[in-house]
Formats: sequence, C-alpha cells, structure tokens
Amino acid sequence: MGYTRDILDGAALLLAASGLGVYRPGGVYGPDEDITAIGYGIRPEAPNRILWLNTYTVEDSNLTDAVTGLQIWIRTGSDPLVTTDLADRVFAALHNRRGFYLGSTHVALAWRQSQTLLGQDPHGRQEMTANYYLRTTRSTPNLFD
Repeated sequence: MGYTRDILDGAALLLAASGLGVYRPGGVYGPDEDITAIGYGIRPEAPNRILWLNTYTVEDSNLTDAVTGLQIWIRTGSDPLVTTDLADRVFAALHNRRGFYLGSTHVALAWRQSQTLLGQDPHGRQEMTANYYLRTTRSTPNLFD
C-alpha cells in the first residue's frame, strides 16, 4: 500500500479496534444498519452515524519526517451531545498516541489540532469535523534520512 492508503486504512482499523464503529474495506454499508460506519472516500448518505476519514498535507521537508492531517468527519443523529460524545471517544483513541503504525507507516505522535461542530445536515443529523496531525516517517527516493 501507499502512504496515504496506509494512513486511511490503518486509522479506520484503529478506530474500529477501539470500539468506535464498524470498518468494512470498500465502505459498503446498508441504509438501515444501526451502526457507526467507519470509512474513507466519498461520504455516504447512509447509515446515519459515520466516522469518515480524509488526509491532507500539513508539512513536508527534504527529510523523511512529515506531518499529515487526518480529518475525521463525525455524523450522528439530531442530538449534538451524541456527536461530541463520539468525538471525545475519538480523542481518547488518538490524542497524544505515540510510537505506533498505521499500515507500514510509522507514526511518532498523533494529536488533535482542531475540532468544530458544523450543525445539522439537510436530514437533521449533527455533523462535526476533528482534525488530527500525525508526525510520520515518509520515505521516498528523493528524501534524506
């Protein structure tokens, strides 16, 4: 796998192993499933509760050290406190986690950088994003170790 897929797949597996939801590679979930779906890619309309992942570049240099952002889109029902409860559980699983692997990518440190409640989507479901930074080792032929 590549670096980005390592982070997305590895983070989804970690969140599922932490008891936060169900991760199915490929992201296929039924509309009537009463679960919190974990995945990445295009956010699905269903199920109602999701933890959906995306990455973005924060800092690259000419060294193998990198900081990559991991955005977690949180969607629940109509109660914003349920949304913040799930965000708190994500925080417990990721914030200040040190020395672990997402796939074959070493993560020296993960921390929450920001989080905000977005309000309701058109279906009345509460949404929030939480942004975590991952200090990783990203080796490529043109970088110095």
